[in-house]
Amino acid sequence: MHDFMMSIARPWGQGTSEYDWLVIDTALDVVIGLGVTLSPSFSELWKVFEKPILKFASSESENIERSTGFVVIAECAANMEAAVTPYTAKLLNLLPKRLSDTDNETKSNAAYATGQLILNSTDSNTYLPQYENILRKLEPMLQIQEARIKDNAAGCICRMIMAYPDRVPISEVLPALVGLLPLKEDFEENSPLYECIFKLYQAHEPTVQALTPKLIPVFEAVLTPPADQLDDEAREIVRQTVTLLFNAKQDLFSSRPNVLKFAGLA
Repeated sequence: MHDFMMSIARPWGQGTSEYDWLVIDTALDVVIGLGVTLSPSFSELWKVFEKPILKFASSESENIERSTGFVVIAECAANMEAAVTPYTAKLLNLLPKRLSDTDNETKSNAAYATGQLILNSTDSNTYLPQYENILRKLEPMLQIQEARIKDNAAGCICRMIMAYPDRVPISEVLPALVGLLPLKEDFEENSPLYECIFKLYQAHEPTVQALTPKLIPVFEAVLTPPADQLDDEAREIVRQTVTLLFNAKQDLFSSRPNVLKFAGLA
């Protein structure tokens, strides 16, 4: 463990070579792998890795350190689930700042990490006061064309809606999110987007209901082969959404029979 920790404790900016960074990057992949394997139990190990990973994410000299640091934070938060809660305050000391980072890759990954933290942490007393600030920083990111920023910002907003829908101005943000669909780059963010839309339909939220004519062509686009846009989980969520809408009003699909076909309803 000591040698492993030494491999990730030396920042790139301190005379490290490309080979050194390859070693560091490999070690960070191992950290993510441990998170996947241990899931909530990884929370105890995070205490060991937290300092060097936050050091990368806080780097002022190298974009690659910050960008990679936030990927690790995001993946570990997702895998720890509610066990990430004790680390919420420390992570939120860093995450909102990097939503305004000058490096687009860092900004994109910080949005991904922010959404994962909010969705999984139960420390709402810490993150809810940050909602307005976070949303304000995410809004302009929906217009940026680089580094999957739009997709990750949209995913973050959807995770925030799922965590606390009453704290997000859904009537303002949802039309902008639907306007980004179908996603063009980061297909992993399809899961929170379509899960959020499905849950809003279940809650009879009026904005999503008004957007149904725009969403049905989106459902058709993502359900139609090739099947590379949706993983199995996201595909099932879209299928359930189509089923819910079809059961409520079959006429919605009169001009889009392929939606029903690929959702297994015809």
